[in-house]
Amino acid sequence: MKQTHICENIIECLSEGVIGIDAGMVITVYNQAAEKISGVGRTLTIGRPLRDVFPKDAWLADMLEKTLKQGKLFIEHENIISQRMGGGMEGMAPVGVTTSTVLDANGEIIGAVALLRDLSSIKSIKEESIRKDRLAFLGTFAAGVAHEVKNPLGGIRGAAQLLSRKVKETGLIEYTDIIIREVDRLNKILEEVLDFANPRKINPKPLNIHEVLDTVVLLGNAMTGEKAAHLIKSYDPSLPPVIGDKEHLTQVFLNLIKNSIEAVDKNGEITVNTRILTDFHLVEEGYKAAQMASIEIKDNGCGISKHDMEKLFTPFFTTKAKGSGLGLALSFRIIKEHGGFFRIESDKGKGTAVSIFLPIAEK
Repeated sequence: MKQTHICENIIECLSEGVIGIDAGMVITVYNQAAEKISGVGRTLTIGRPLRDVFPKDAWLADMLEKTLKQGKLFIEHENIISQRMGGGMEGMAPVGVTTSTVLDANGEIIGAVALLRDLSSIKSIKEESIRKDRLAFLGTFAAGVAHEVKNPLGGIRGAAQLLSRKVKETGLIEYTDIIIREVDRLNKILEEVLDFANPRKINPKPLNIHEVLDTVVLLGNAMTGEKAAHLIKSYDPSLPPVIGDKEHLTQVFLNLIKNSIEAVDKNGEITVNTRILTDFHLVEEGYKAAQMASIEIKDNGCGISKHDMEKLFTPFFTTKAKGSGLGLALSFRIIKEHGGFFRIESDKGKGTAVSIFLPIAEK
């Protein structure tokens, strides 16, 4: 009996999910890690047929059935498992599954077991590595293009200015003004490209993030114009200083506020929330583990489609008529250089919430 308890404790302490079934495909073992990965508690699983518990994951039942009836073993089979997240919500989690048979004293198969390894963090690391390589290439390419284009743009602007002085009496000044204005707009885009390709080094130090956000909200109120959007501050007064570069963070949050203003209708609402995360620790390379502060900018605007969500951080991708497509890509890199994280949640037609996590300054 004592040995049985030891085995049960070992299974409960495993970081991998363990799902065991008997000869009738009924679940007999279901540890805490399996609960966490699937979002289903053991009270809803033990004693129930595997296919009833995982109706959307037939592949898992098929694998265990082949292991049970044919003795076929699977090693690190990668697939997606459905998650029940509460409130009727469902999600998906990438997992690596290894199966094995359970034998009796005579060597007969009496059950099967599946070991589930959560691959979410591994997948995100791989995707992040690919994204970094892509951004590095695009940055180098964009810098070269920007440098080549800036010189002729300067010549065009100078020629347009000289021309405007000569044609004042002919009524063509309107056209030269357009040339100068559009050249200036292109030049601004090229400056953004150069900032993206050759960013200035950040100078992180402890700072009061609420002071930065107050400045951004003040500037945001001046940008609302005819929309008269309401910018609402909801700060956590107990939030300690964060580690950051004031100039760069102002740039990031101003860009996010501007995006929200453009997304909302007349009299729309934009809320700036701050809070401390007690259960979130920093693991970014080059930084020590630390508590994180969450800064959320939430609006009730037009939202973002799922198709566009996948491309948001891709340089030069934009849904705006006159956007450069570099704002979010540059903001993403700035936050990563701070040792922080980005998260965007959006529903088309309902609004968008952008959360930025920054490390709390050590006391």
